[in-house]
Amino acid sequence: MYGFSVVLSAETASFRDPSGQLYHATFPLPPLSTLIGIAGAAIGMDFQQIWEFFKKNDIRSGVKDINEKVTGKGIDLWKYQKIVSKETRGDILKREFLFQVTYGLYYGCNILSVLEEMRKGFVSPAWALSLGSSDDIAIIKAVSEIQVVSEGTVDVTGIKKTLIPGDYSKDYSFDWQTIKNTPVRTTLELPVVKQLPVDYVFTEDGERKGSSYKPFTFLTGVQQLKSPCQVFNFENKKIPLIPVG
Repeated sequence: MYGFSVVLSAETASFRDPSGQLYHATFPLPPLSTLIGIAGAAIGMDFQQIWEFFKKNDIRSGVKDINEKVTGKGIDLWKYQKIVSKETRGDILKREFLFQVTYGLYYGCNILSVLEEMRKGFVSPAWALSLGSSDDIAIIKAVSEIQVVSEGTVDVTGIKKTLIPGDYSKDYSFDWQTIKNTPVRTTLELPVVKQLPVDYVFTEDGERKGSSYKPFTFLTGVQQLKSPCQVFNFENKKIPLIPVG
């Protein structure tokens, strides 16, 4: 398989958990739909076009938090208008966001020409890239060359701060050595496990509805897996890559 990586950073990012209503919690990392949507913005495709492009060419994607410092978190208030019984009313919701983020995005495919088209888009994006809402504008820090990436397994210390397909809520531990060497107090958080769409159906007007769901584990902070898992080797990074469909 061939692959390349992109480094994105932003002052704020927000990846809404769709189960929320008046409180929009954020996932700690971009989910699969966001990774694909960002690629679509880079090469100038709407979400339906880029999703079908990924599915047709069996393109896989992954993400890793590569921020050297602890990412902050805050809550924003959004005022919006809603229609109730033909009457418009104002309301307020709380939106959780991440502060000063840096992510490595990874894309892999067996068709070299497809990856060349995608990489060209990230070098000179067709549209502005964002990490969540349109306000969360992202800056491209680096785009790697296309390389051959091999599949393998990695030991437990190599899987951190990443998105993994599957439910690993009972197969993780904390990196106690890192915690011991941390000069400030550290908050221990559990991994986030969510059922997320891996395929959609699209209506004629472009609306999308999830048609197939699978569990995903968001590993963050000082969490790490207790057993090896399948990864792809991007130079010195070991990344789980996720297919669509």
